[in-house]
Amino acid sequence: MNAHAQTVEAPAGLPETFGKLLSRLVEVLERENADLRRNDLSMFPEYVRQKDLLLLDLSRLSRMHGDSPQLRALLDGELRRVKETLAENARLLELHLGAAREFASFLEDSIRRHRSDGTYSRNVARGGYGKW
Repeated sequence: MNAHAQTVEAPAGLPETFGKLLSRLVEVLERENADLRRNDLSMFPEYVRQKDLLLLDLSRLSRMHGDSPQLRALLDGELRRVKETLAENARLLELHLGAAREFASFLEDSIRRHRSDGTYSRNVARGGYGKW
């Protein structure tokens, strides 16, 4: 074995802590996904807050202990579940963003049409109707 290659063992309890954080992240994502499927965005700010806090905790733990091959092996299934749930979350968010873009485009086109038909022209505003 190479003198520089060391096996970094995960501290006791660390896999469980990582696992719990990953499970909580999946729970939040699944609740958000269910709400997105129902077009219910009322909890969106709360989901963002919860995900931010969980990701902060995960990144702190990763910086301190994330280079353990044993830890990665123990969490492989949980990480796969997070990745799959995140992919579904991204897909649903993209659907909602696409709908918002389409609606914004519709509004923009509608405003442009109203401006171009003379409804809001300066002549009408200054002289009134019929005084072209």
